[in-house]
Amino acid sequence: MKALLIVDMLKDFVYDSGALKVDGAQEIIPYIRDLREDFKNNNEPVIYICDNHSKYDPEFKIWPPHCVEGTFGAEVVSELKPNDTDYIVKKTTYSGFFGTNLNELLKSLNVDTVYIVGVAMNICVHYTAADAKMLGYNVFVPLKGVRGLTREDEEYMEKQFKNILNLFLI
Repeated sequence: MKALLIVDMLKDFVYDSGALKVDGAQEIIPYIRDLREDFKNNNEPVIYICDNHSKYDPEFKIWPPHCVEGTFGAEVVSELKPNDTDYIVKKTTYSGFFGTNLNELLKSLNVDTVYIVGVAMNICVHYTAADAKMLGYNVFVPLKGVRGLTREDEEYMEKQFKNILNLFLI
């Protein structure tokens, strides 16, 4: 079984008012919305992986405060709002697997293949994809559904995904 992992499509990363806006993130929303509908139509799970920090998170020594629990910026963008059949996994660091129940959730759903979309390609998408690969999942990254902090980051990550992690790029 396959699952769709939607990484950090949160207001702080996508909207112009966001604390850490990723350029081009709004442009991938229609692709992700269509892909999500394909998964739902095939009764395949959709899992939102969401940054969720305390206001004193140590990550804020690296990045400005963002996606603080309970704030507007920590919400999934309105255009991709989850529904009752979707799963939400909250994370406090780059990987959707580190310190979360994501691996257990995927195993309980008999998932062996994940499609990963969202932002930022060179940070949270990267670490989530790397951990998925290390845990033995088949990993697909639809390039139309990801954005990095810069175009150079995207080009670099595409090479890393292909040549180092041996992921499936579509």
